[in-house]
Amino acid sequence: MDVKDKSIDQLLADLNAKDAPQKDEKVVYGVYDSQKQSFWVRINDFLVDRSKVNMKEKSYFFHLLAVMLDAGIPILKALKILTNKVESQHFRRVINTLAYDVEHGKKLSDAMSKFPDVFTEAEVGVVKSGESIGNLEKMLFKLSVQIERMYALYLKVKGAMIYPITVLVALIAAMWIIMTMVIPKLEDFFLESDIALPWITVAVLTISRFLADYWWFVLILVLLSFAFWSFYVGTKMGRLRWDRFKLNMPIFGELIRKALLSRIVRLLGVLMHAGIPINKTLEILAGTSGNELYRIKLLDIKKSVEQGEKVSDNMAQVPFLFPETVTQMLEIGEQSASLAMASEKVADHYEMEVDHSLRNMTTILEPFIIIVVGFAVAVVALAILGPIFSLSDVV
Repeated sequence: MDVKDKSIDQLLADLNAKDAPQKDEKVVYGVYDSQKQSFWVRINDFLVDRSKVNMKEKSYFFHLLAVMLDAGIPILKALKILTNKVESQHFRRVINTLAYDVEHGKKLSDAMSKFPDVFTEAEVGVVKSGESIGNLEKMLFKLSVQIERMYALYLKVKGAMIYPITVLVALIAAMWIIMTMVIPKLEDFFLESDIALPWITVAVLTISRFLADYWWFVLILVLLSFAFWSFYVGTKMGRLRWDRFKLNMPIFGELIRKALLSRIVRLLGVLMHAGIPINKTLEILAGTSGNELYRIKLLDIKKSVEQGEKVSDNMAQVPFLFPETVTQMLEIGEQSASLAMASEKVADHYEMEVDHSLRNMTTILEPFIIIVVGFAVAVVALAILGPIFSLSDVV
């Protein structure tokens, strides 16, 4: 039975049936002073306050809050019920602060806006719209569904990437061990044998000797490269070039574009359903797009729309970012005054496209990974077995 269809008694029973939460001081950000606590408590607070709140917990929070509001429970009581019903200690403190602010006369949306690291501008905008039209529970239901779908899409992409990344990391670790521990011991044997070594063996021995003697230099080089890359990506131009590179990557680029499009048009539908003006909607989409190219273009579209132009016409100017499928569906939605519905259909379509792309990517990556692993094993095997065979011929 769906949670929405349960009676309020059943809902409260389900909530109370959960394991009792860990003992936690009623932390209210802005009121709670961690400086008065012990050193270890301050360290714990530092770590807790910087932990991330995942989309699954936010979806759960918005859905249950919507259910309780729909059942007639006052928002303050609903927030207090939910305060200790989430796993994340950071989120528990955030919800407790929301309850405190609402109790002291603030709107939920205003209280949420204090936590931009937890609640996006889009989520705050949807809640604010629900408050203004007097139908907050409906907007919360839509918001929870949106976040849940985004989270499901994230898990699909993450799951598809775990296998190749795990294999490559394991391969690098294995090659490092072989190069720094196994090959150096064989080098003495080869030198004592006084045989001519094949070029591939000489190359492997040289690399092995370098890694064994200068592993610290390699480590420093890797760390410096990572620091430089992080700094460069943090700049405006670096971020733009990195985001453009991601969209143009073979195999992965198309998948990233489809995932971004699915999220953008899904959020467009939610914001339009919430009654947020199209120019404000485009501004929110730009801030939550997750890609600099999409952010810049969406802000350009916002300016054009404020001058009376259509969203679909401006999107059609950049088919690389917004394919014809998207622009045509949105054009139909604009003509029939059902842009929100058209956006949801486009989002459904691109979620299916992401599933299809993930299956294709997995099919392509598996043989590629096998080839990479096989090549690495073949190089090491030839480097080791070549001199051994030569020695057996001499004997």
